[in-house]
Amino acid sequence: MRMGRSMMPAMTVTFIGDVHGWSVRLDAVLAQAEGDIVLMGDLIDRGPDAPGVLDRVRAGCAAGRMRCLLGNHEYALLRGIGAPTIGLEADPRWFDLWRERHGGACVLHSYRVADVRGLRRALGADLIAWLASLPWCMQGQGWIAVHAGMRPDLPLDAQLALLADGWRNLREAPEHLYDKIHVRDVPPGMPEDCVLVSGHLPVPQPLVTAQRILCDTSGGLPGRKLSGVIWPEGRVITS
Repeated sequence: MRMGRSMMPAMTVTFIGDVHGWSVRLDAVLAQAEGDIVLMGDLIDRGPDAPGVLDRVRAGCAAGRMRCLLGNHEYALLRGIGAPTIGLEADPRWFDLWRERHGGACVLHSYRVADVRGLRRALGADLIAWLASLPWCMQGQGWIAVHAGMRPDLPLDAQLALLADGWRNLREAPEHLYDKIHVRDVPPGMPEDCVLVSGHLPVPQPLVTAQRILCDTSGGLPGRKLSGVIWPEGRVITS
């Protein structure tokens, strides 16, 4: 674990919830962001402009302005279309699940394609490889970020070891990306001066406590706002 807030001054970080293909919302939040920018994953599905969101975030990461977690929606997409760079073969069952249950039909529509082959061609090998490279967990000075949360019955260090190579260790709707039951919990061994940050579970307004931040307020649905939390101040910004 890195030093917590009691050991040294915390660096400012803006944690941004699940964007889900809404590029206008993302632009509005990015205009207010401060310090490092960390996105909680779920860049795609449900919203109208997955290409715009992916282009913005990938460029921001390449420039060192942003970092982004793997979300369950990227996970499902990759299970469906495959990712050669991590030895992941396409799975038609997952592709159907992604398209019908995750909102992937919006991505197909935005790229003007209808099937796996067309989507792989539209995304391109480089973008698919970038999505497959997104980390399952991030750590910073006084914070840990994972898309959905961590198990309350497994020590923190053990979970961090699993998440360090999630594609090898965790498959079939992994709870660190999918669980909505234990999202308010923190794992055993979590330092008191460290906060666990996630998106995934849509909440009316961001939850900000000393040890837990939940910052997905849109769920990717029309008429809702995207939110971010500027930490350690705890100030909320919205689209």
